[in-house]
Amino acid sequence: MTVAERTLRRGSLLIVLLAASVAWTSCDLASAGNTAILNAGFDIPPTVRHRFEYAEGEISEAGQVEMLSTIASARDLDDVLSENLGASRSDVVDARIDSVQIKRINGPSLKSATLFLGTSDGGARVASVEFSSDGASSAVDGTSDERVREAVRNGIQKLYGRFELESAGDGAVRATVYYRLEVEGV
Repeated sequence: MTVAERTLRRGSLLIVLLAASVAWTSCDLASAGNTAILNAGFDIPPTVRHRFEYAEGEISEAGQVEMLSTIASARDLDDVLSENLGASRSDVVDARIDSVQIKRINGPSLKSATLFLGTSDGGARVASVEFSSDGASSAVDGTSDERVREAVRNGIQKLYGRFELESAGDGAVRATVYYRLEVEGV
């Protein structure tokens, strides 16, 4: 085989390999193009504010109270998905909690708070924080529990909260949950 024939064969092989790699890359890019990550960087971030209200009579002798939240946001996750991407909860392929901010609105100071996604402590834990004397209120849990994705897809909106208070009295607490959602089909 002459040098020219070897060069021609190698060149043909290179062209075939190059064409295959371009086709392979195009498939990867096309599949990635229909998935979006919805996070705090969007105009309407995937953030939901929850409100917990309790009366003095609901507080145990140990200074603890447990309750369900109500949505205090103008938008819930359904609105956020629809307005940002024209998507729905069924399009969510991955969901996690980036962070949670807990703030006492009024009433006794908080010693600790533990929040779960859903209507009981059987849901995914989204935050657990011990409050310091300076009133620190931010908890980064980084929850990527598979139950978070299932809760988001199944339309669960409430949080179940367990709070330990410094003293008795009526009060209210706000929890802001920052989600990170991966949405397919957009």
